[in-house]
Amino acid sequence: MSDRQSFSGVSRRGFLKTAAAAGSALLASPGIIRAPALAGATWPSRPVRFIAPSAAGGSLDILARLFGRGLHERLGQPFIVENRGGGGGNIGFDVVAKSPPDGYTIMIASDPLALNSSIYDNLTYDPVRDFVPIIMIATLSQVLVINPKLSVKNFTEFVELARARPNTLNIGSSGNGAPGHLAVALLNQAGVPVVHVPYRGAGPATIDVISGQIDGAIVTVPATIGMIKQGQLRAVAVTSSRRSRFMPELPTMTETMPQVLVDSWQALFAPAGTPGGIIQRLNSECATLLQSPAVTAAFETQGFEAGGGTPETLGTFLRDEIARWGPITKAAGIRAA
Repeated sequence: MSDRQSFSGVSRRGFLKTAAAAGSALLASPGIIRAPALAGATWPSRPVRFIAPSAAGGSLDILARLFGRGLHERLGQPFIVENRGGGGGNIGFDVVAKSPPDGYTIMIASDPLALNSSIYDNLTYDPVRDFVPIIMIATLSQVLVINPKLSVKNFTEFVELARARPNTLNIGSSGNGAPGHLAVALLNQAGVPVVHVPYRGAGPATIDVISGQIDGAIVTVPATIGMIKQGQLRAVAVTSSRRSRFMPELPTMTETMPQVLVDSWQALFAPAGTPGGIIQRLNSECATLLQSPAVTAAFETQGFEAGGGTPETLGTFLRDEIARWGPITKAAGIRAA
């Protein structure tokens, strides 16, 4: 693909351009109760729960702690990160959907929020109706990493080994329905017979790759970049539509298999019904943090691309992602175990 990265009908470049221009104005969006800006004037007056629907160590956890610290410093109340991993994110999503819409519970979500309705039966929440969007935080690449002892040096050799030893290479992901799961399914569809192993987050998956319990994993660049630099993991390809600027030497899977394409994102949401003034303030504070030296430096070190934009932009993006992935997961036969 070209550098116009397909993002459910919105190119990543176009999305970020729109986000940068949009600022932090609060516009209409599903789930938002219109309220005067003053509704958030006295908020927060006590600690805020910050739900990360993943295990510690993955990119969601990294971003939750980074923005939790920043919001604490700016707003004067602790933003306490709670890791609620498991169920492909559904455990954490359910917690937030059922929390009071009072501004004291927020979450950081990613691709599974858009994907799970097409791969799980009987969800306990609706991804559009039960959450109000706040702001896109980051976009990022998924990367295939392997144990350095595996006898391959690059993606071509990995594919050759997988085809020579069908259904013997175990590839982890951060859970059923996670982007890594999708990438494994698309590799299978492209004739690369590897076995998917779901974990409760990227952290446990990468630990098992390093220890040799599994052969590799497809997780985010931020969750692995430090271990790649230290030689604990070997990176062989990214799943995004263009090469990562953090590891430009790595090919994309699309360079040899155009159908194997998974772009990723991270964003903040609150329970539906959270007052508009609080949503507006969170959007504004997070937009400011995205421009701060601390966040800019952390993103550069850890491999995140900055997001931004209004709640309305994020709401539209989420609905487009849901519409995009439904037919893909059905065609690939992707269902949660």
